[in-house]
Amino acid sequence: MITLFIYILFTSLIISGDADLYPCESPGLVSITENFFNDDIIGFYLSSIDLTSGDSSTLLFDYSIDLSNSIFNRECNSFGPCPFDDCGDDYYNNLNPAPATTHGINILYLNFDISVYIPELYDGPNELASGRVEFTFNSDTIQEINFRNTDLNLDTQYLTGNTSFELMDPNYNLTELEEIADLVLSQGRAPNGVYTFNFKLESENGTEHDSETKTVEVFVPSFLDLISPGSSEIADSTSHVIMTSNPIFQWNSDYCNKCDFNIRVAEYRSNAHSSLQEALDDYSILPLGNGFYGIPGTINSFQFPSSGVGELSPGKIYVWQIMRSYVTSNGVNVEYSPINMFKTQSTDISETSIVTPDINFENMKLLIGDDLYNSLFGANGQYNDFKNVDQSVSVDGQTYSINYLIDLINKKNSGDIIIIQVDVE
Repeated sequence: MITLFIYILFTSLIISGDADLYPCESPGLVSITENFFNDDIIGFYLSSIDLTSGDSSTLLFDYSIDLSNSIFNRECNSFGPCPFDDCGDDYYNNLNPAPATTHGINILYLNFDISVYIPELYDGPNELASGRVEFTFNSDTIQEINFRNTDLNLDTQYLTGNTSFELMDPNYNLTELEEIADLVLSQGRAPNGVYTFNFKLESENGTEHDSETKTVEVFVPSFLDLISPGSSEIADSTSHVIMTSNPIFQWNSDYCNKCDFNIRVAEYRSNAHSSLQEALDDYSILPLGNGFYGIPGTINSFQFPSSGVGELSPGKIYVWQIMRSYVTSNGVNVEYSPINMFKTQSTDISETSIVTPDINFENMKLLIGDDLYNSLFGANGQYNDFKNVDQSVSVDGQTYSINYLIDLINKKNSGDIIIIQVDVE
């Protein structure tokens, strides 16, 4: 299991692009080029790899090693550099075969070490393994070799162009690996954390030519909840009345900088729908028709558009849901929040008594916390008679839209700011 886990890490996450290899005395004669690296993947699952062979059909990276410059360089050919103090063209032209058709590169080494920071287990980075990969070039005329993670498995011995590939001298931190292996088996994937790969490129004589570091963040999100407007209980619809045709939808989600968020809003009709899900699956007003409406960025709030979509009609009940999607080694994973229901304020005067306090009171509660909010605005609080919040706030003498509260809430949820103290004037 430990050997397989290291293989998964190495073949799924290794090598970042455009590191130069210098197998000969002159630099830049061999180079490695990143043709593709899947930076969008945030979850690496065991089910995407055949645990018996190590084969995977999910393309994670594609690299090329270019040896063409070494073939056309006199200092790096199969005959070696000039044995004299000065060699003219005649010396090289009389060689058989000519040095312009071959190179003298036999072996290149890629030394590596892998460390990981898993917040669930460690306070900081821990080294998991180290070793080296040996590339042996069995052809002195090949100008380029190409390899993908889909070309590699536990039995890989050769790459394209008759180039040998071998993982050598692996060293494992067994204590750390056993802890991580338990998480891998229980979760079925690489645990959330930051994986760091350090590489040093050496020639056959041990000369270090280059170094490179690749850092991969693996953070699969775990929760997605709705905040406002509305409730997931049908019976509460009359308690969640909004007073605007362009409400702000808010939800709570853990860290996920590579997630896509989408929203769907549809009308709920009690005579046609027996559940919130049935209403949501019916014709929607956001977007118009089927599917979900794409939300730009990774924010946790979204205001109902003023054009290009359906309208929220006074007195009607609506349902809404957030869809979150992200890329894993198994493909795109899609998750859905619970469904909330809310009602728009009716033009019927008899229903105005239903209207609850301004929704921005809920934003204040999210910002300052339940305890302080209740002490100020609760039944026994000094501001319990307040029912509305102004549409602007003043900060250090500057006036901002009330949406500034939402920006602060998002920054607080993401850890960008913390609330140290709240003073009431």
